[in-house]
Amino acid sequence: MSTDKVTNLTIFTTDWAKEDRRSVKAYLNGKGDGRVLWWNINRFIHQHFRPRASLEKIMFCFHSRHQTLTLFNLAYQAYVQEVAKAIQSEGVVAGIRLAISSACKTPLSEGTACSHLS
Repeated sequence: MSTDKVTNLTIFTTDWAKEDRRSVKAYLNGKGDGRVLWWNINRFIHQHFRPRASLEKIMFCFHSRHQTLTLFNLAYQAYVQEVAKAIQSEGVVAGIRLAISSACKTPLSEGTACSHLS
């Protein structure tokens, strides 16, 4: 649909869900993007380990897990891009040094082999 012809009538009468890959309707029509499957897997696993959890609690935990994974993924992508830029500008050895020094600065690295390097 062309956006220059959008009016109140088209906003309220058009079935936007069938065109939106994120919707349940698109999932049921076989044109979804995996969000419903992601929810179903999370709900099943949560109910398996916490059978008495309410749907509200499951949804809250799902969104918390999803946000955590999304933020982790964004941070990881930024880290990989930073290392790639170092490799492109200064060479492979500089990229390896940056990767090692960055890995040793994470909270997860305390008490590991990295702790004696600093």
